[in-house]
Amino acid sequence: MQFHEYPTITSGLRRMAKKFDMPEPESSKRLYEAISTKAGVADPQSRSSSAVAMMQIHYQFDTDWAADRKPYYTVYPSLSDMLTRLSLEKITGDMIRLPHGLKSLSVRFPVGKELGGEVRSIWMNSITVNRNVGENDPVPGLSLGIDHGEVDTFPKNDHEGLPVYLIRCFPLDERTIEESLNALPLSWTASQGKYLDPVVIANVVRLACTLCLLGDDPEILKPEILNKDAARANPENIERLQQKAAKRGKLGWSVGRDLEVIPHYRRPHPALVWTGKGKTIPKIILRAGSIVHREIVGRVPTGYGEEDDNRTEQVPV
Repeated sequence: MQFHEYPTITSGLRRMAKKFDMPEPESSKRLYEAISTKAGVADPQSRSSSAVAMMQIHYQFDTDWAADRKPYYTVYPSLSDMLTRLSLEKITGDMIRLPHGLKSLSVRFPVGKELGGEVRSIWMNSITVNRNVGENDPVPGLSLGIDHGEVDTFPKNDHEGLPVYLIRCFPLDERTIEESLNALPLSWTASQGKYLDPVVIANVVRLACTLCLLGDDPEILKPEILNKDAARANPENIERLQQKAAKRGKLGWSVGRDLEVIPHYRRPHPALVWTGKGKTIPKIILRAGSIVHREIVGRVPTGYGEEDDNRTEQVPV
């Protein structure tokens, strides 16, 4: 299965510079760096946020992602569809933190089976935001970048360009995820460009949060290693093989790869449970699969087409 990949700002500019009259990538990189450190940049949570503020958030992810060695999840549709149906009604923002101690993460979806039919990939980054718009009350927050196929094209070019990401930022405090999202106004930039159904956006947020609650469950998360090492991988050496792959630029996990769809069998499915002292820590676990309508399966006739050497033939008298 082929997955969409995330191109960094600089790599995208470098690719485009080969075909169009564009600034050199390093010059563009310095421009982004200047923007990211510019004093007085608009609050990304504000309705009046400009594209410059969104550019700052995007560049910050690229910077943090490179420092984290470009970690990624490849999420299989068998699991992503189920995760977007989990209720986060009782989950508060302070329970959400990126997995594996990371500050940033790229999430990839399969080509031809995009999330909601449109979302190719998303990126997630831990940032600091104000608890409420216009207040100087910084709290931990999360930024999400959504690639849903919009491209910033250039004159006389209708097919190639730089991906345009729909960006959302919200605080991770004692409020529920839904309360945090609803408390923030949408930037005017959200109404520009290609439309994305709010239901799909809500599913992206739900998926991002549930991925953070998976922890390091080996039943769901499988470290990705080099193809040449796949045949000799086992539980004892998988961590070492993943580190080997990471040194070669491949630090990733497959999410839901081993889930199967079997006729008359309910495949393993994720469930949100409360763990720890006082049942206060949410965690998503994988419920074991089970036979659906077991009593019906037991009534299905069997044995047809089989040879029975011990049977006797009744001869009429």
